[in-house]
Amino acid sequence: MKNTYLLLLTLFSISQYAQTVISIPFTVEKNTIYIYAKINESDSLKFIFDTGADGSVINQLSLHKVKLHIDGKSTNIGSNGSNEVDHSSTNELKLGNLTQKELFLTIIPYETDSFDGVLGTDIMQNHIIEIDYHKQMLHFYPQNDKSINYKGFTKMKMHSASFYPTYVKSALVIDGKKYAGLFGLDTGADDALIITIPFAKKNKFVSKMIKIGAASYQGSDGAVVELPIVLCPEIQFANKSFYRIDTALSTATEGIDATDKLAGFYGNAFLKKFNIILDYKNQFIYFKVNKNLYTGFYEK
Repeated sequence: MKNTYLLLLTLFSISQYAQTVISIPFTVEKNTIYIYAKINESDSLKFIFDTGADGSVINQLSLHKVKLHIDGKSTNIGSNGSNEVDHSSTNELKLGNLTQKELFLTIIPYETDSFDGVLGTDIMQNHIIEIDYHKQMLHFYPQNDKSINYKGFTKMKMHSASFYPTYVKSALVIDGKKYAGLFGLDTGADDALIITIPFAKKNKFVSKMIKIGAASYQGSDGAVVELPIVLCPEIQFANKSFYRIDTALSTATEGIDATDKLAGFYGNAFLKKFNIILDYKNQFIYFKVNKNLYTGFYEK
């Protein structure tokens, strides 16, 4: 009888512990992860899940959908520049069974109404988060959860700083020479890789990689820049090599793409090829290749 009681107690404890894991479904549209959440008892709003944003955002075009008390102004530093925007400092987020109070929201005038806002790393800091592309689920685990399955994942040191919330070491290989640096991880960007202008100039990438086209890019600051697109022969990332990757060379003279602290930014066209586990508290990130490994970088 004693053994039975202990077994039941153990099963109850496991069940109670498992319930603390919060799983949120997501969709992927044009390489962007979207989830639904409520702000201040609003109806469900469509948000981009963004490891490249250190704060959360409401799209100015969606202000009519949510009650916000705008109580100040902030400087928004985007990819290509910066601008002054309004903010609301005290809000409540409901994301599935996850509730976060005192959420600071910046209001940014995106020139689209296809999404209502951005959820950044400010909602990720208190959990270990798994991006599971096989099931299209985000799993929010408690810190130090022993049930997380790390089998098959490559563990990497994650870095965070005031200038960018999520970045790792990586390298490009051109004509047998390795160019190593720190690269941001940006699930909110729909491209594969952008190289910052200081890193590109320092290593003369314009002359070392074949130009295959050009593209225009608009950051959250509203600035639009033209980017040359080159073919990078090899990328070394998470102990694996990837070949012939379409890569943009930034031409921004201000904003985060002009920083000399990072070599570049991997967007979700590249990151979607991995299931990812983010542990901001312990500063580790884990990668495991998934079903997207052999698919194209861009939707047709």
